[in-house]
Amino acid sequence: MRILFYHNKPSLYSTMLNWTLAEEIRLLGHQVYFLDDFPGDWRPKKGEINWVRGGGPTSGDALKTAREIGARCHLHLEGVAYFRISADSALNWGYTEEPSKEVIEKFKADYRSWMKYAYEADSCSVNGANQIKVIQDHLFDGRELPNCHRLACGADARYALSLPKVHQKRNYMVTVSRIAPNKQIMKIAEAIALLDHPLPWVIVGFGDRDYVKMLLKFCKDNNVRVQIKTAFGAEKWYLINNACLMLCGWMGIPPSEGILCDVPVLSYNHPDIIEMYSDSIFWGANNSIYSYSDALNFILEPVNRHDVLQKTWEAKNELLAGGRLYAMTQEQLAQYYVERIFIR
Repeated sequence: MRILFYHNKPSLYSTMLNWTLAEEIRLLGHQVYFLDDFPGDWRPKKGEINWVRGGGPTSGDALKTAREIGARCHLHLEGVAYFRISADSALNWGYTEEPSKEVIEKFKADYRSWMKYAYEADSCSVNGANQIKVIQDHLFDGRELPNCHRLACGADARYALSLPKVHQKRNYMVTVSRIAPNKQIMKIAEAIALLDHPLPWVIVGFGDRDYVKMLLKFCKDNNVRVQIKTAFGAEKWYLINNACLMLCGWMGIPPSEGILCDVPVLSYNHPDIIEMYSDSIFWGANNSIYSYSDALNFILEPVNRHDVLQKTWEAKNELLAGGRLYAMTQEQLAQYYVERIFIR
């Protein structure tokens, strides 16, 4: 089977999700191409490609290309930030005020401008059950997305499992995320500040300069030792693999990366994240820094070490086995595409 990913190859300084997914599909015996595999304006001839996989603002172009070359088309819609389309309050997402009606209408128009092509494609996918419902109800008046798969992005288990085994984790906590209000980074900082003797905290990510300055000021004023690193590839994995604890706000893939490195994971319990990880990780009540701080104390308490490590070990086995957890590895995601989507 020959599949065209309707994107250019990702930068090395990125999460590389499309690249690792393409590699896993190739390992299953299929050919995968990116747009920049073709010179200039040249495109495949009719019959040379079986499937075009697209998503985002170029979804319309992906669908048009698929139809021109006689291929089928799958569009990954990913998901939406609920507050941007009036499906939730922005105050629940770490912001201090609601967006104006004009801003919301612009977000809705932007989402609709490319998500609408899912209704013409052969199949589509969205990151979760509630995401599917919100997109249908708030953007398309309840119209059911045709042949829609509930499908999350996966973690790169093949790379993670090749990392050196770290038997003695180092005394720091790690967060892998964009530094933005809707990722609940400030809520993590506020929870850490409640601890009597917090461990150093490493954030792997980047964000808006003013928001980062506000975060750093809060940490300095509250004796939270924080270091921010923009890291990708091996450097990112090194920081995860050596940490004694991963702290998550509302992040989909990073908990899997922690699990694969035998690192306990604590997250705020947003329903979309619970959908992915069920009871396999530790939870703090959504938007409650006190609940999160209590969970932090429990995980770091030496008397609980055996139970914490046991839970982390079980989470890793469940993630790698597949089935019970909605969270996936890239290998499992590739198998899903090949066995459930691209064969149709």
